[in-house]
Amino acid sequence: MKTLWRWLLVICGCALLIAGPAGAQETTESADTKAEVQQASDALIKVLNDPEARAALIELLKESGTSDQGGSAGQGQTDQNQAAQSSSPAETSEKSGFVLRVGEYTRQAADEVGAVLDRAGHSLWGVVLILIGDIPIKWDRAGDVLFQVLVVLLFAYAAFLASQFVLRKVYPKLGLRARYGGGLTRTFILVLTSLLDAATVFIGIGVGYLVALAGYGGLETGVTLQESLALNAFFITGMANVALRFVFAPRRPELRLLPFNNESSDYWYERLRLYMFWLNYGVFLAVPIANIAVSFVLGNALRFLIVLIGMLYLMVLIARNRVKVRDGARTYSQSLQTVLAQHAVSNLGNLWHIGAYGYIIAVFLVWVTRPFDATTIILRATGLSIVTIMAGIALSLVMTRAIKGGIRLPSNLREKLPALQNRLNAFVPRLLKIIRFVVFCGTFLLLLEIWGVLSVLDWLYSETGVRLVSSYGSAFLVLLVAFLVWLAVMSWVDLRLQSRGGYIVTARERTLFQLFRNASSVVIIVMAILLALSEIGIDIGPLIAGAGVVGLAISFGAQTLVKDIITGAFIQIENAINEGDVVTVAGTTGTVEGITIRSLRMRDINGTTHIIPFSSVDMVSNFMRGFSYHVALIGVSYDTDIAYAKDAMVEAFQRLQETDFKSKIFGDLEMHGVTNFGASSVDIRARIKTTPGDQWSVGRAYNELIKQVFDERDIEIPFPQVTYHAATPPFVEGGKKTKQSASSPSSAKELADDAPPDEPDH
Repeated sequence: MKTLWRWLLVICGCALLIAGPAGAQETTESADTKAEVQQASDALIKVLNDPEARAALIELLKESGTSDQGGSAGQGQTDQNQAAQSSSPAETSEKSGFVLRVGEYTRQAADEVGAVLDRAGHSLWGVVLILIGDIPIKWDRAGDVLFQVLVVLLFAYAAFLASQFVLRKVYPKLGLRARYGGGLTRTFILVLTSLLDAATVFIGIGVGYLVALAGYGGLETGVTLQESLALNAFFITGMANVALRFVFAPRRPELRLLPFNNESSDYWYERLRLYMFWLNYGVFLAVPIANIAVSFVLGNALRFLIVLIGMLYLMVLIARNRVKVRDGARTYSQSLQTVLAQHAVSNLGNLWHIGAYGYIIAVFLVWVTRPFDATTIILRATGLSIVTIMAGIALSLVMTRAIKGGIRLPSNLREKLPALQNRLNAFVPRLLKIIRFVVFCGTFLLLLEIWGVLSVLDWLYSETGVRLVSSYGSAFLVLLVAFLVWLAVMSWVDLRLQSRGGYIVTARERTLFQLFRNASSVVIIVMAILLALSEIGIDIGPLIAGAGVVGLAISFGAQTLVKDIITGAFIQIENAINEGDVVTVAGTTGTVEGITIRSLRMRDINGTTHIIPFSSVDMVSNFMRGFSYHVALIGVSYDTDIAYAKDAMVEAFQRLQETDFKSKIFGDLEMHGVTNFGASSVDIRARIKTTPGDQWSVGRAYNELIKQVFDERDIEIPFPQVTYHAATPPFVEGGKKTKQSASSPSSAKELADDAPPDEPDH
């Protein structure tokens, strides 16, 4: 244990020397420092080659890291407490301002960018130190390590390729079955071939271990560290290639699940496989060997260069194929059946390169900032990112389907509440659009949290985050509850306005419920807005007071409007006017088409619409209350027998009873008798009691029948007549008498000047 502590101190000293400032100071370091660096490297190599010492070193580093974290956390807490005690309340409130928080985040982001650039420069400076000879390279040690690694990898790949050669005899038969099988068969065969590919990787790594044991270590000592690193790199690369073959299925189109053609499949498989070889063998083999054989400085620089070159390679690959992938996604989307899937695939093709760039940059930053546990972080973050993205896409697709297709209620519920579905489709799609945007923002923030860009969860658990989320969540809950209450009230009104089971909704009930619907909507909306504003921290007291003052001012300035509302309320309470009634209001007669809180809309017999405010209504004449009368005032000539005429009117009423109007007539004909002696007629009045609103149609039918009966009985219906009497002048009368006494035909010359000539006989 003492030896382990000594080695640990030497390693720490080496790390301090390496992490020191680069440049001219490092180039002028003394020979003693070089010797100490060399001794530290040798000590670290010995520790890493000894399994027990290596395990003890790992445990010691874990314990040291835990204690350091606790100490730093305690120190940080102490500093925060001191800062909180020393700062005044004004300074505390100022620091909690939004501008300062943005500035703090900006400063932290700049510091992180500076740290990344500093680490990159420090890594590249190690290459300069090696090139100028400040860090010597043990070529003999490096040659031995490379030889061991190459031998193990050679035998491992020989066994792997031999196994693949055997499987190539089986793959055509499996491909033939998949070509003529269904989707389930294809999936099963694809999984089976992937398992067989993975088996060849295990065969290769097994042979490599056997060779390493037989050639260098033996069963007693086991494999060396460099041999273990080589076999691990071989295994990781082989399994990565298995995953690529599962996705792209090169030269096996019958097993391909994704919509790639043969050219695209081979292209992406070859390029990504090349990247896997470069990254896995570089990071998991070349870097550790450089650390062991040469120096940690070289390994650090080599890791940075490998990751940087790999990132640039992928970015160039994405830039060259961005348009091709977009066009391919659009072409494939046209073959889909649903419009939703077409839009989803098309949008994915338009935005795929942005996500790919972001993923590559995130992986590069992880490799630079956390090189020792980058693999674990990347695998964990990648898996969580895939799950998060898939969940976000699934939720977005479900909400998009509901937005596009609308809410579909059961048929029995639509029959009971025909307006409910329209109301839901008027509000729910808009609400789902807001929720979909929130899901998108949440997915994006979770991705930032997963990759360590922003500490979203820590902010949510902080006092500010909890207060913000709770306040806005409460406001959203208030609005949601208000919407449900409004929906319930509207549905209840719809139920009350439906005629069912012999229950007929009267016009008064319809009018009152519609007024209640409007008033309740206004109340619910105002209350919901005020409560939501109160939940997000806005003081609604001044708003209410201001609304009272404004209402008072409006009431003084709009007395007519207030009078309209109050008069209309009392008119509805007294059931004076309902929709559909025929009334006379403000000198206008017509049918009421609508009633609001301050006016009524009516249409006269000519089709003209009148808007009459309630303040101008001083009297209402309603023709539609309880029952109505048709008053028949029939005039006959003075030489007509009155009893005979009255009997004819009764007969016309009996004929009317035999028509469809019988259901609209109450009782018998009320004969009132002679009511007036007119200038040319004697007026006989009778009255027919009818249902409200049918007096006009019944009267028109009764008048037609009276005309028929009077014609049949030769009863004259008098009409005004004028008799003209022509007076003859005296001189004309004398001349006529002379001529008549003469008893001789008059000649034309003897005729009066103004008398018409006699027409000749024909």
